[in-house]
Order: sequence, then structure tokens, then C-alpha cells
Amino acid sequence: MVNAYQSVRILRDHLPDILLPSMGEPIMESPDEALGALAESLRRVANVRGESRKKLRAIDSPDLIRVTDHIWRCSVSQSYNWFLISESGKALVIDYGYDSAGTAFPGYSSPPHRRALLHGLGPLRDRFGIDRIDVVLVSHFHDDHVCGIPVLQRLFGTECWAAENFADLIEHPEAHCFPCNWPVPIQVDRRIALDETVQWEEYNFHFAAMSGHTRFASLIGFEADGMRFAHTGDQYFFNGDGPFSERTRIHNYVYRNGALLEGFEESGRWLLDWRPDVVLQGHWDPFFTDEDFYAHIEAWIDDYREVHESIMPLGPEETHFNLDSWGGWIWPYRVHLKEPDTVKVTVTVRNPFPREAKLDLRLVGPKGWVGSAVTLDAPPRAEVQAEMEITPNASCRRQPFAIDLTADGRPFGQVAEALLTVGGVRW
Repeated sequence: MVNAYQSVRILRDHLPDILLPSMGEPIMESPDEALGALAESLRRVANVRGESRKKLRAIDSPDLIRVTDHIWRCSVSQSYNWFLISESGKALVIDYGYDSAGTAFPGYSSPPHRRALLHGLGPLRDRFGIDRIDVVLVSHFHDDHVCGIPVLQRLFGTECWAAENFADLIEHPEAHCFPCNWPVPIQVDRRIALDETVQWEEYNFHFAAMSGHTRFASLIGFEADGMRFAHTGDQYFFNGDGPFSERTRIHNYVYRNGALLEGFEESGRWLLDWRPDVVLQGHWDPFFTDEDFYAHIEAWIDDYREVHESIMPLGPEETHFNLDSWGGWIWPYRVHLKEPDTVKVTVTVRNPFPREAKLDLRLVGPKGWVGSAVTLDAPPRAEVQAEMEITPNASCRRQPFAIDLTADGRPFGQVAEALLTVGGVRW
């Protein structure tokens, strides 16, 4: 009902002269009146359902919420999307995900129910006379932050700028198996190094690594309206809305997204150094910072490490694959061939020792498959990469193959897999 009501609103905005329904005769006279009657019927049905009624109100009154003169938040996005307005009348948005008013929540968690819809453009047009988004700047690769970008690119030629540490994940979603993925490839028009400063209009943005909620993310710092800003993705949450001295910290991490013991130290030290006046993030109103806020950030660094070191069965001088227990991964994760041939992949593995070690890698598959081998020198706890090959000997469908790891003569077995299909129809 909510999605149908949203569709009716969009149709009415276009002021059609004729309606051509999929069933029934064309509506030649008073199409807006017909759409209005349909909207009222949908409203009457939806109004008896509390969640639907709330969504209808959001659809009927979309707006931008002011942070400062040039920074605004879309009021109807499931993850918070932040607009920067330039003096020349252009708009940049940080992240562009689901329309929360039109999304069939809680069906959001079910992939068949996920839809990417335009949002925020009406209020941009009404308030600033802006009819398109010039650039999307991405904080991390999760679907609720990126799913609407292909729609913007297709309709308006919007550019997508993303940090180099996760640009491949959104350009090639089929090539990895990290969670919270949006399955539609997104063209990245500009890849940004984590030590690079880039300019859009009068704004300069600089970036830094961030690991915790996901390691495939970037902190974004910039200045506007005489204030320092930082965007922290989904890294930092609090209980409560009062003064920071009265709030408690919420840790928000997903181990399958990649989590390292030093993750919150990276982002925390950056925030303590940059000391923004305002922190923007993915699901909360702006944090107008004070000394109590920064006391939380400093404590977060120790909290995160101490909690996990206390529950990890192995200590810092013992053999383990860090907090998330990843031995490595293979890129691309899914490969499809028309017929048997050599497959080239990039293998990333992690040194499990707190010392330098020699890592012996072999690609292995079913009987008859031939995989290459390589030996790499790895610093303590470091990740290293190698280009490797494996050749199947027959047709198959989603057949796993794996990277076998031996470190300083100690076997760790198959630490990461990928899937290969040979022949048949591509899924």
C-alpha cells in the first residue's frame, strides 16, 4: 500500500494528460482526479495500520532538515543522507540509500523487497531550485548507503566518488561475499586514496581508514559554514539524546564485515586529531561535539580493544588471525567460464604470527584441478597478496576452490574459498 501510494504521488507530480492502466480503458479525462481518488482509497486502507500511517505522513511531507546554511539532511532516507549545497547552486550528497517512506519495512531485510527509489530531489528543487545531484560521496559499501546511486547515475549522470579501500566492492558486487552487499554494480567515477584531499566546488574533503562497523569504510572530513565536519559512517552510536556526559556508548560492529583489534583506534585517533565541530553519520542526528564527546571517543578506543582481548581465547603473542579470524579471501569470489580454462585470481592472506613469517600458498580444488603455488614473506600480523591460477578439468556449477595456507611450516588448511562455474547459464 505504501509503495503504491508513493507511485501515485510520483505520477501526480508529472501531471499526465492521459493514464494508460495495465487493465481497463485509457483515462482520457481528469487523470489527476482519478489518481487523487486512488490515493485517497490507499490512504484510508493504510491509515488503520500504525506503521503505514507514519510512512504516508513522511511521503506527504518530505523535507530537508537543516544542519547549517549549506548542510542539510534528507528526512525520508533509511540511512541518513547528507546534502552539501554549493554557492554555485549544485548539490553533493554523502551516501544515497533507501527511501524510508517507500521501503516496505520490515521487509527491508528480505532482498526481494528491496527497492531503490529517488528521494530528496523534490525538497532540493523547492528549496534551492536544484533538480539533480552532482556527486555522491560514499562512506562505506553497505546497501542502505549505496543502493540509490545507480538510479541517480542513470537519470542524471551523477558521479560516484569512493575511497579506494572499498571502491572495488561496489563496482564488482559479484566478486566478493561480504555481507550487506547491494547486488547492482555501481560505476565509481573517482577513486580516492585514504591520504588524498579532493575538491568539489568550494569544499575540500580528506579521508582516513576506519575499521570497526566494517573495515571497508572511510572517514570523511571537510569544512563548511565556518565549522569542521566529519562523517563517520555507522561507526559511532549512543544511547540517549541528552548531553554527552549523560549518554552511554553503543558498539556497532559486524565481524563478517572485517574487524581488527586496532579498528577503533584508527578512527578514534583521527577524530581526536581533526576535532570536528559536527559529526555526521549514517543513522543519527548530527553530533555537535564538546569535550564530553571527545572523552567518549578516547574511551571507545580502549573499550573496543579491552572487551575483545578479554574474550579472545588467544593473546597478543599467540597465533591467531586477529579479531575477525579471517585467514584471507579470494578475488573475485564468483567466476564464470564458458568452458574449462585457467582462472586468474588475487589471493589475500593474513600472517597469523606476531612475527615475520614465510607463507606458503596453494590453490586447491576437486580432483583433477591444477592450482599454482607461491611463497610470500609477511610482516607480523600483516596481509599480503599474490596473483594465482587454477585450472578446472570439467564443467561445474558453483564449485568451491580454496587457498591452502602454511605459515613457517605450520599448516592452517583451507582459509578462504571462491566459487567457479564452467559452462551453463550464468546466474
